[in-house]
Amino acid sequence: MHPNVLLPLTSSVLSLIFAVLVFDQYLHHRKMYQLVWAVGLVLYCTSAGTEFLGGAFGWSTGLFRWWYILGAIGVAMYLGLGTIYLLGRTDFAWAAIAALVLGSLPALFGPAKPFGLACLLAAAVLAVVRWRKPAWFGHAFLAVTLLGTAYAATVIFTAPVDTSLLPTSPDQIVNGQAFPASVRILTPVFNMTGAIALSLGAAYSAYYFWRTRTKPHRMVSNVLIAVGAFIPAMTSGLSRFGLTNAFFVGELLGVVCILAGFLVSIEVFSTYRIPLVGTVLRARASPDEGA
Repeated sequence: MHPNVLLPLTSSVLSLIFAVLVFDQYLHHRKMYQLVWAVGLVLYCTSAGTEFLGGAFGWSTGLFRWWYILGAIGVAMYLGLGTIYLLGRTDFAWAAIAALVLGSLPALFGPAKPFGLACLLAAAVLAVVRWRKPAWFGHAFLAVTLLGTAYAATVIFTAPVDTSLLPTSPDQIVNGQAFPASVRILTPVFNMTGAIALSLGAAYSAYYFWRTRTKPHRMVSNVLIAVGAFIPAMTSGLSRFGLTNAFFVGELLGVVCILAGFLVSIEVFSTYRIPLVGTVLRARASPDEGA
């Protein structure tokens, strides 16, 4: 099997297992950030799955559209949104708003000015919500994200696709060049906001646990998550400049590092149970709560 087929298949299977573990945590702790992270990991799984299908059986316009909405739009944003839910009541919320503003600038100064203006307006609304009702901040960001995703999906599934620019063999890495610039300019809002939120949120938490000298395993866990967020963002960015060799490797290393960060957290092993079924195999006394 060609490495550019095997690597995304491995990423897809691994992220699916990861999604099941995180959703199992949500079923037992009912934390909204766990549910959103699980959604982000399902998007990771399905996005990598489209890459596997495209590499193994060829790319169609339909498969390409699904890859773009799931991967280029969804993965980073929804993983980052989980972190926003987790840390939204802290000062980190202002960094998330700043990331949204930064991500909207390419659209604002490019061929999607109305969308960029809408994102700036959304950032202003989120700032007011964070100032007046911090408890609502995560929900407000979710609402903004869902509206943005719906708009992006409408554009993606109606825009023309230049089929001559789709990969024709596993040696070619899929990218957004088959879409017009008016579609591609939407992705920084989602990618930059999500990637910055996920990596900066993990770094913020790692610094907190390092400074307070509490739960050192949490510090290591968050460092791994920050690294896992950075690697695919870097390799994806390099692919825009024609450096595509590391794209699928970065995608796999990203989910491996984030999964390692999740597993380093001792809370995951406080109770041994069959995921989703709820059958407890062994429990330890006085575990820390959380995932």
